[in-house]
Amino acid sequence: MGSSGAGWFRRLGGRPCRRTLFVSLWLCMAYGVFYYVSKDSANNLYDLNSSKPLGRPLSADAPLPASSLNGNMLGLGQNLAANFGLTVASSTTTFRYPWSDEEPLVDKETRSIEDLILEAAATIRNIPPPPFILAKDKDGPKFFRNSSCARFPTIYDLEFSNTYWQTLRTSNGTLHLYGAYFDIRAKNRLGPSLRILGMMDRIEPNVTSYCQIWFKGEKEPVFSKVLEYKYIWFSKWGNYKQGVFQPYLLACQVPRSHHGKVPASVSVVEKPCHAANNNLRVLFDKPVKKKNFAVCVKGMDFLHEDLSVRLVEWIELLGILGADKIFFYELAVHPNITKVLRYYQQTGQIDVTPLTLPGGQPNDPRIRHIYLGKKVNHKRQNEVIPYNDCLYRNLYQYEYIALLDIDEVIMPMKGDNWKDLMIEVDRKARLSKNASRASYNFRNIYFLDDMMHGHHWFPGIPKYLHMLQHVYRSRNYTKPGQYVKCFHNPERVITLHNHFPLACLNGSCTSYPVGTELAQLQHYRADCVRALKNCDKDYRQNSVLDTTIWKYKDAVIERANKVLRMLGFIPSYSFSHFAPFMSADHGVT
Repeated sequence: MGSSGAGWFRRLGGRPCRRTLFVSLWLCMAYGVFYYVSKDSANNLYDLNSSKPLGRPLSADAPLPASSLNGNMLGLGQNLAANFGLTVASSTTTFRYPWSDEEPLVDKETRSIEDLILEAAATIRNIPPPPFILAKDKDGPKFFRNSSCARFPTIYDLEFSNTYWQTLRTSNGTLHLYGAYFDIRAKNRLGPSLRILGMMDRIEPNVTSYCQIWFKGEKEPVFSKVLEYKYIWFSKWGNYKQGVFQPYLLACQVPRSHHGKVPASVSVVEKPCHAANNNLRVLFDKPVKKKNFAVCVKGMDFLHEDLSVRLVEWIELLGILGADKIFFYELAVHPNITKVLRYYQQTGQIDVTPLTLPGGQPNDPRIRHIYLGKKVNHKRQNEVIPYNDCLYRNLYQYEYIALLDIDEVIMPMKGDNWKDLMIEVDRKARLSKNASRASYNFRNIYFLDDMMHGHHWFPGIPKYLHMLQHVYRSRNYTKPGQYVKCFHNPERVITLHNHFPLACLNGSCTSYPVGTELAQLQHYRADCVRALKNCDKDYRQNSVLDTTIWKYKDAVIERANKVLRMLGFIPSYSFSHFAPFMSADHGVT
């Protein structure tokens, strides 16, 4: 029988199909037994002698009969108990979980409503701070209890759009409001007035609206008609159609009865007595003395581009040239760029404002990135909002404001910094007209990436410092007035575009063209802008060496490397790393 059984197994195993079936059957049976045992063992304890379940899992203090453990298992249980802080007795085993008299380390900090509003106001710059927006000023009037027809809109009444925008729905279109500013410039023909920045889905808005202006310490609002919707665009540039959000700057005069007072907030409504669902903090900061230069950077959209090292080089170079502060607006950036921005924000060298697009435009970072890449005119119309917000936030704080991208530098050809440059520029400009200009524009010159091809890296300069290494530029400048950037005079301009002021106080905008012997706009790109059709012939293939930037080489290398090491982008070696190479008198051996 045994031999016949063995022969049967050999015959079965000798046939490939049967062999496969046989092995599969045994594997299925083994898996079934394993699954059944492991499942039950997770939910029940078994008497090891009878294989009968003892019931549900034991609680913390449930006794385990000693009969259920043989000698080996008892030893194993004792070891496990010792490892996990459980006690094991010879007759019964009692499971006790470790515990402490100390309280768990949980966050018990609480925030008041006022604290939350202040925290939000740090990024949502257009909401009035508490107690004003909460109508809880104990020492002042109860704004929500007045005898006028207008009720003060508190934080609970506001209609927001995409976090940073407040909304006004009118009988002829929707207006999304971004910021409000107090304009008391000497050349302002309106006199003390409010400028309100926003976007509306209408061209040439045909709707009458009013400002409800609120002053601290006064119970009633002051009413003022919106005098103008100043268009921050030209129809010939495209996108001039209904339904597309267009950028506007509204203006309301402050009544003569309130001259000399600074408004605290303003609401825009279609009728004076309408209940407002927007309430914008009025931004106004006029220091005793102005600083020299501010730089404004449009909404940064570098979702997957890690430009962190280039950004450090750029910020340090602008600081050396004389930028007192750089104002960034942030849509979405690579985490390493965020690291750089947060560092410089802590040092006070820059300011970062988060930004979204208003209305139904996409704000998922990925979809928005695609949208802005494909809808170029939509992108450019949205860009004028941060540019003009930056202008009006700094209206009285700086002598000059420049709108630059992070691949652009206004480079003095003579002198060491922007201050020296503008002294000479202003002197020359006044020879033809003895008055300040609205702006001073600089000719664009390309430093294209591949102009370095065929040339070696320059020794003594880190390869990762892009601008210092790329010192070959096109011989030709772009045409006068084409792709220029400016130093703007905030005492003169009303609205700004990327390249020029669009509207100015007291008539037309005057922009003085700065000669290339004094300064140039150095533009570091991979290619020319798309509109230039003969890029290779006119620019790329006709290059010259220009090492003007090397005036600042040592300072840029030292400052950039210090920050890059601090942020962990390049190795930071401690003194101990060099100890084997140092002599007793601390000299290099």
